[in-house]
Amino acid sequence: MNANQALANPFVDFKEVKANVSILQVLEHYNLVNTLKQTGDRLSGPCPIHNGANPTAFRVSISKNCFNCFGKCGRGGNVIDFVALKEGINFRDAALLLQEWFMNGKPARRPRRTRPTQRVREERRETESPTATADVEEDPPNQDEEVVTENPPLTFELKTLKADHPYLAERGLDQETIQHFGLGYCTRGVLRGHVAIPIHNPNGELVAYAGRWPGNPPDGKPKYKLPKGFRKSLEIFNLHRALQEPDDLPLVIVEGFFDCFALWQAGIAKCVALMGCSMSPEQEQLLAETLPDGGTIELFLDNDEAGHQGTEEVARRLLRFALVRSIDLPDGVRQPDELSEDEIAEVFE
Repeated sequence: MNANQALANPFVDFKEVKANVSILQVLEHYNLVNTLKQTGDRLSGPCPIHNGANPTAFRVSISKNCFNCFGKCGRGGNVIDFVALKEGINFRDAALLLQEWFMNGKPARRPRRTRPTQRVREERRETESPTATADVEEDPPNQDEEVVTENPPLTFELKTLKADHPYLAERGLDQETIQHFGLGYCTRGVLRGHVAIPIHNPNGELVAYAGRWPGNPPDGKPKYKLPKGFRKSLEIFNLHRALQEPDDLPLVIVEGFFDCFALWQAGIAKCVALMGCSMSPEQEQLLAETLPDGGTIELFLDNDEAGHQGTEEVARRLLRFALVRSIDLPDGVRQPDELSEDEIAEVFE
C-alpha cells in the first residue's frame, strides 16, 4: 500500500499509534539509521526532510520518540509528523500508514458513543435552546426523529476560500493562523458572504463549516451560520489538533472559535472551543474518552454572567475525571480574543 491510497478505515487513534511505533522503526523503514550517528539516547545526521548536508542538523531523541531539524527546514515532531513530511500527506493519513506498516493494519477501536438517555436528551434541549444559541443560525432538532449521535464526515472541501479577507486581519489573525485553521471568505454556496471555519471531529475528519458574518450582521441575521443537520453539541472545535500535543500539557477550553485562534497564535496550541458557554453531555463524554487519566483542564471562558455560570457548571462535571482550574480574564476584558499575544502569555505564566 502506498501513501496515495487513502486507507479506508475511518478511525485512527493517534495516541495508540505514537505509543506503539518508535522513531527507530520509522527511520529503519526509510533506511535512514545508517546515515545517523548515535550518542547515547540521541541520533544526529543530515536532515532527511529537506535533504540537507549539515551532519548535525537533524537530531532524534529515542526516549522521547521525537525529532527536530536545526537547519534549513526547522521541522520537528513525533513519528506521525515525520511520515507526514516524508510522504507529503496529512497527519491523519500518516497515522493510518504507520498503523498499516507497524501494527499489522489493525485499526484502533472507535470510542463507543452510547445512545443518549432521556436525561441526556433533556440536557441537549437545554444547551441547544434558542436563548443558548441566540447568535447562531442552526436547525433545531426534530423531537419526533431519532436523536443524531454522530455528524457524518463531509464528502467535499471548500477550495476557493479567500484567506486575505480584511475581516480576518481586523480580528488580529496573521496568515500562519489563517492557513493553520483553513479559514477564508466564501463567495458561493450556502456560506456565501461569510468567513468559513472548518470543523473536524476528534479523528480529524471534516464534518462541517461554520460561517461567520464579517462584522456586525444585518438586522435579523445571526453572527454564525451552521449547516443543516449539523449538531455542534457533538463536537469540540480543534480537539483533533489538541490531541496531538503532549499529554502533560493542560488542555485549555474556551467558548468561541476566535478565542481558540487567538490562543493558538499566542503559543497555546493545546486549546479547544465548546462553541458556546455550556458543555453538552456528548462533549463531556468526548473529553472523558480522549484525555489521559489525571490530565489537567484549564477553563478560560468569557467574562460575563453566562461565562461565569458556564465555568462553574463545566468545572463541576469535569472534576469527575480531570484536574480542573479556572483562569480569570483581566478586569474589563470580556473574552480571550480581546487580549494581545503578550497579554495572553502573561495570563498563562
